Formats: sequence, structure tokens, C-alpha cells
Amino acid sequence: MLPPRSLTTWRRYLLSAAAVAAVTAALTWLAPGMREANVGLFYLLAVLIAATTLGLGPALLAAGLAVLAFNFFFVPPLHTLFVANPQDVLELLTFFATAIIASGLEGRARAQADMAEHRAAELAALYELSQTISTEIDLDTILPAVARTTARLLGVPACAILLYDAAGRLAERAVAGSEPQAAFRRQDVFLRAGQRVLGVLRITHLSPRVALSSAQQELVETIAAQLVLLLERARLVEESSRTRALVESDRMKSTLLSSVSHDLRTPLAVIKGAATNLLDESVAWDPATQRELLCAVNDETDRLNRLVGNLLEMTRIESGAPGATRDWHDIGELIGGALDRLRSQLAGRALTLDLPNGLPLVHVNYTQIDQVLTNLLENVAKYTPAGTPVTIAARAGAGELEVEVRDAGPGIPEGMAERIFEKFVRAAGPEQPAAGSGLGLAICKGVVEAHGGRIWAERAPSGGARFAFTLPLGAPPAPSGASAPTPEADKAPARQGALA
Repeated sequence: MLPPRSLTTWRRYLLSAAAVAAVTAALTWLAPGMREANVGLFYLLAVLIAATTLGLGPALLAAGLAVLAFNFFFVPPLHTLFVANPQDVLELLTFFATAIIASGLEGRARAQADMAEHRAAELAALYELSQTISTEIDLDTILPAVARTTARLLGVPACAILLYDAAGRLAERAVAGSEPQAAFRRQDVFLRAGQRVLGVLRITHLSPRVALSSAQQELVETIAAQLVLLLERARLVEESSRTRALVESDRMKSTLLSSVSHDLRTPLAVIKGAATNLLDESVAWDPATQRELLCAVNDETDRLNRLVGNLLEMTRIESGAPGATRDWHDIGELIGGALDRLRSQLAGRALTLDLPNGLPLVHVNYTQIDQVLTNLLENVAKYTPAGTPVTIAARAGAGELEVEVRDAGPGIPEGMAERIFEKFVRAAGPEQPAAGSGLGLAICKGVVEAHGGRIWAERAPSGGARFAFTLPLGAPPAPSGASAPTPEADKAPARQGALA
């Protein structure tokens, strides 16, 4: 069937007249002499078809034309509108009344079907909108969908959603369609939550004289009510997130104080004790003992300095401060510098270096990567038994340099491989108490990722823990007058060694 909305009005009336003409031609030329009752049935069929496919108005036109054609071509005297037999007049009036009633009933059924179809489309659009609203909490995603759905359901050229900001100004948050160039009319529906007005749902009509019907007004009120619920939910979610952030901030502060206070107290107690002993004039300290006390003060001062440095670095990472200046460095020099500085903490351990010759330079900040290596090696000193071996290796892969620190300690507890890179998490086994502030690995993760690399932890195949991180490789600028390195130089044999 051809729905009436797909044709203009004059075309529907033209098709109605053409249908009556076609039935008349067929009955006159193909079936002359047919009984009047059968002729009336064919005309009635044409009227019903017009009512079904073209609407009530064209059906009424078809009924009137059918009566005239029936009288002119099939009621004696033929080819005139005069009716000689009074019974024929009654038949024509009966036929006309039947056609009018049938077309009216059919037109009403068609209108109800159209209304049901329209309501089904509205319900489908509202259901789709409710699904979008229920699954999304981002207003920048939901509000444009609401505006598009409103404009489509109302058949208007434009729809906009305007909300009040913190300063009390009405700002446009979403718009669908475009305002016509000709005269138009705007209709605002206020979005009220109790006594508060959250914003406006603005509808643009094609003409100043066009207004919403009662059904459309009810639809707009329904959408506005859903929009108010959406805005209130977004506000509650935002407040809930803010509350959770405050709670998390308080928890982090408490954890930081409880964790750092112990780590600060220990070196301060050692420094205070050593300094008090040295200042005690009643005791004559021999040079060896004095040196031992001074070394303790020096070591604990370095430890305290590293702890404060970790706190400052963690603050810098979380604040998103710009990265420090980077340059091209040899990873072997970085590893050697960290080992020299931690020689006292790693004393008595067999240190194995696996650094192939010809490792490429990496574009890093020296201090930050040195801090990563220092934190990983300090982790080994804290969480592995004294005297256990440590292996440090580096190798170049496809576009990245991988560095690993491997120990022979108790390894990483089950399920902690990911969590140990979180702040204040310390992965101590049941047989060993947790040590440190739990910031070292979190800083390593932040620094490595800021350099474009990745870091992870896993159990070593031979036992113990394996910490590895990667740094992206690039092409360092060639020194002035120097030739580029050859592939053979990069394939030089690896060097291995052990340091006591």
C-alpha cells in the first residue's frame, strides 16, 4: 500500500479521480451490459481502496465521482445525469450513502493505524533514549542524544538544551538540527527540580503561528521530566565522586603519615644516637669507633635524603609537572653509578652484570632513571636475605631497551605482581615484616611511563623476583665529524661479570 504521507495532497486527489475513471473505462469497454448491482460493487471497491491508501478526503471525492459516473454511464437514460426511474434514484442514493459510510470507516481505521504506528515509533524512540540515559552518566554524551530524539519525535527543525552554570548564566550544552532562515518561533520548557530551575529545553518551530498539539506537549513534558532526573543523577554522581575523592585523600594522608613517620623516625633516631655519643665528653672514643659512628650518620642521612626525595618525586608525578630535561646516556653508566652509591647496602652479595657490548644510548633524564635503578636495588636489599645473589641485565630489542633486576629471595607473594606498583603497598612475605614507605615502586612506574616505557614484576624462573622495565630507543644525534656506527659494532659479544 502507498501511505498518504508519501504523496502531496493534490496528487492523492488526482489518484482518487483516476481510479474512478479507470473503473469506468474498464466497465464500459470490457464488460458492457453488466447488471447495475455488479457495477455498483466495482465502484464501491474503488472507493474502499481510495479510503485505505489515500485517506478520507480522496475517498469522499471518489464516492461522489463514482455516483456521477454510475448514473451517467450505467443508469438509463445513458449518457445523461437525468434519472427517469425513481427506483434508480433510490439505488444511487443508497450507493452514495454506502460509499460515504465505508470510506469514513476505512478512513478512521487508517487514521487509527497511523496513530498507532506513530505512537509505536514514539515509544521506540523513548525506550532507546531511556536505554542511553540509563547506561551513560556523561552529560556531554547524553544531552545531544536527548536533543536529537526530541527534534525527531516532534518533527521540528531544531532543539536545544540550555543549563545554568555555576555563575547563574544560561549556557547551551547541546543542540540538534539548525534554525531555519525564515520566520520561526521558539518555545521554552523549563527544567524544574523542586523549586530550582536547572535549565531550559528550547524547541524551534518553522513558523511563528505553529504551536505544539496537546499530545506533543505531553511528550515534551515527559522528556523534560526524564531530563531533570538525568541532571539530578549526574549531580549526585558528581557529589558522590567528590566525596569518594575526599575520603580517599584522607585515607592516603593517614597512610602516608603512619608509613612515613616510622621511616623518618628510624634514621633520625640513629643520627641522634650517634651524634649524642660523639658529643659525650665523658667517653674517649677510639678513631675506629668514631669512624663507625660517623659512617652510620652518613648512611642514615643518605637514607633520609632518599626518602624525602621519593616523597617529592611522587608529588611531582601526581601533579603532572612537566618532565625534566633529557639527554642521551649509556645505561651501563647509570647502573654503575647506582651500584657505587648502594655498595654498603649490597655488601656481601654476589652482583652479576649481564650487559652486552654495543648497547645503544637511551634518551632519558639521568637523575630520574638513576632513581628507578636505586629504588629497585634498595628493594632487593630490603626484601631478600643477606648474601643472596643479584643479577642486573640489559638487552636491546625491537625499538626498546629492556633492563632487569633479578634476585634470589622469597619472590613476589601470589596476586601482588600488579599491586606492588601502587602507592603504600609493600609486598612482604609472611616470614618478613614490611619495610619502607611503599613509594619506591610507585615512583618507578610513574618515571618509566613518563619516559614512554613500561615496568612489570614477575617470579623469576630460577626463584626469586624479577623486575624489568623498558625504555624506547631512538637515533641519537651523531657527533660532528663522526661516522654512524656499523651493524657489526652493535653485534659485539656480550660481557658478563660478578662483583663481590
